[in-house]
Amino acid sequence: MVVRLKGALIEEISETETARLRSIRIGLKPEGAVLTLELPEALCDTFKTREDVNVIIDDKPIARGESARFYGEGRVFKVNREDNFEVIGTIGGLRLDLHLAKPTPSQKKTFDSERFFIAIL
Repeated sequence: MVVRLKGALIEEISETETARLRSIRIGLKPEGAVLTLELPEALCDTFKTREDVNVIIDDKPIARGESARFYGEGRVFKVNREDNFEVIGTIGGLRLDLHLAKPTPSQKKTFDSERFFIAIL
C-alpha cells in the first residue's frame, strides 16, 4: 500500500501568497502523477527545478525516512475517487495535493486511513 514516484521531476518551485512559503510541483509523466506540496523556504532551498527525485507515500512510517531530504507525517483531508484520483492533505498545516491518473488499488488504499507518511529522496 505504497505510492512510489521513481524518477519524478521537480517541475516548478514557486512563491505562494503566504510569506516564506513555496510551492513545489513534482510530476511523473508516464504514470500521470502530479504532487504539489507547500514547504517553508528553508526546506525548499535543498531542491532545484528540473531535478530528479523519488517520492514515497505510505500509510506506515517509512524505514528510509530519516535519510530522506524531506520526511513528514500528514493527515488526509479529502479523497476524490471520481475520474482522476485526487488526495488533498496537510503536513504540519501545509497543503499537499496529489493527482494520479491511473492509480492501482493498493495506491488508493494508502489513503484509506487518516494519516500518511511522505519521503522525498
